[in-house]
Amino acid sequence: MATHDPRREVEKLRSLLASHDKPIALLIGAGASCAVSDPSGEPLIPAIAPLGQLCEEAVRALGAKYGTAWESISADVEAKHKYSNIELILTAVRLKMAAAGPYDTLAGLDVPGLGEFEAAIRRTIARVARPDDSRVPQSLPHHALARWIRRTDRPTPIEIFTTNYDTLIERGLEDERVATFDGFVGSRQPFFHSQSLRHDELAPGRQWVRLWKIHGSVNWSWVTLRDGSRRIARVPEDGEGELILPSAHKYDESRKQPYVAMLERLHRVLTEREDGILITLGYSFGDEHINSVIFDALDVRDRLHVFSLQFNDPHDDHDLISRAKSRSNLVVYGRHHAVVGGVSGEWRLHEPVDRRLAPLMDIPFDSDACLPGDDNHSLTGGFRLGDFKWFARFLDTIVGSYG
Repeated sequence: MATHDPRREVEKLRSLLASHDKPIALLIGAGASCAVSDPSGEPLIPAIAPLGQLCEEAVRALGAKYGTAWESISADVEAKHKYSNIELILTAVRLKMAAAGPYDTLAGLDVPGLGEFEAAIRRTIARVARPDDSRVPQSLPHHALARWIRRTDRPTPIEIFTTNYDTLIERGLEDERVATFDGFVGSRQPFFHSQSLRHDELAPGRQWVRLWKIHGSVNWSWVTLRDGSRRIARVPEDGEGELILPSAHKYDESRKQPYVAMLERLHRVLTEREDGILITLGYSFGDEHINSVIFDALDVRDRLHVFSLQFNDPHDDHDLISRAKSRSNLVVYGRHHAVVGGVSGEWRLHEPVDRRLAPLMDIPFDSDACLPGDDNHSLTGGFRLGDFKWFARFLDTIVGSYG
């Protein structure tokens, strides 16, 4: 089997992150939030699977017919997608709500019942995505991300796209005093301004990091104006998640609403900038619309490079792996395997990590202990940068090298 030298890839990644002339975008998924633990050692924000369990409990608490509906909808999702998660279930429920007539029954629920089902999921997501301040550790990996951004001076702003509903990224940026623009304008009740995503001259300058919350946020809400019209505003984190948007529901508003505008922004960032770099962190490629934007951009822009840092090793039949094997500009770094230059292989050092290499490699690569009489084990190990905590520590080493 082919092998890839982690030292070579780490040096490549470090060079890209330390460079000031490359336009860099980040796509941050749920893995970054669930990498944080509270003081008791529990995940601050649950991962997708535990979140799904919490949502199921909330739905079943509504009554027996809701539990039966959950089983029916979950089975439909599993049959269609070969797997199931809470975002796909929420999508399915909203599609049923849109399709049902006033007297229809779907999955055993009428339209008001489907509404209760959907609201229970939203409320649960909103609750767990806004942990009490007493549970939030003083030091977050998001602070390291913010420090790295603060120390860079680039010709184009760094753009962060995230599918996360929580506000940990915002917390890190604000604590480190990084100027941030998220598409909302105004002072009393900031409202979403889609044109600022399409026209750079309407947004702040390049020193302001861009933060695009593709799936919505716990601090977004609909507000009704005096004339009866509605618009999306940024509000305190005490709502019920009415603008949590991981579904086809994203499309039933005008094109000025966040989801489509932010997908268009991602497309522009990836296709209109020379030598662009996209780094994905904690993102498992579970949003087909985001994936389509990324893969289409890779097809039309040979000089665009995407580096996907995965916590584990995606299965060989995962779409990300099959596409990386056919695109030299899509690189996947897994825990024990990587796809580089279209070639899938195991991680294997060309030389053991010694005292000379240790400062460079100890954070990004967990070298196996060398067993007595067996030199091979010292060349193998696990790639750590798919874990957001270790990626943050890696960024701190880059910031430290700036002096």
